[in-house]
Amino acid sequence: MEKQFMNGLIFGRFQVPGPHIGHHSLIELATKLCKNLVIMIGSTQEYGTERNPFCYETRARMFREKYGSNYNGCNIILRDVPDMTHEGDITPEWGRYVLGKNKLVVKTHPCVMIYGNDESRSRWFDTNDIPETSEIILPRARIPVAATETRELMALDKRDEWCEKVPKELHPFFDELRGELMQVNYYKFFAEGSK
Repeated sequence: MEKQFMNGLIFGRFQVPGPHIGHHSLIELATKLCKNLVIMIGSTQEYGTERNPFCYETRARMFREKYGSNYNGCNIILRDVPDMTHEGDITPEWGRYVLGKNKLVVKTHPCVMIYGNDESRSRWFDTNDIPETSEIILPRARIPVAATETRELMALDKRDEWCEKVPKELHPFFDELRGELMQVNYYKFFAEGSK
């Protein structure tokens, strides 16, 4: 089947780690539509914190476990993207930074960006910077799951509930991922406080 777009872009922190089932719905659609998909994993300069407990390598490995380098006939390209200044700095300058990182990989701007509607990512980009880029926005309410929720389930050692939130290919990694998560003091105290 002919792909509608040459290059697609998805970006996020993916601190599940890797994709949860909501992310998977975005990636599933993107891989059906695109010949190449760049997945930018953000905030890679920080790990071991409440918001960013997992390092880039762990998050990227979970994507490779689920998607490999080709999924649905789409080339999957993973890239790390450290924050330009800080995580909350989402301005047109940040958008240009992301587009520049994407261009290093595929030599052009993305044909399409795919994301959920939990926040309007289109405001992160100056329309003059993406005049030929389509946007596909999927309603988050379709699959209401959040990375924060999956981390909390992991901290509480609720394997079965966690497995409902992530693709089955990640299920065998629960103990290993939980071990990494529990190195973060916030999650140790969260688990202890919930007893």
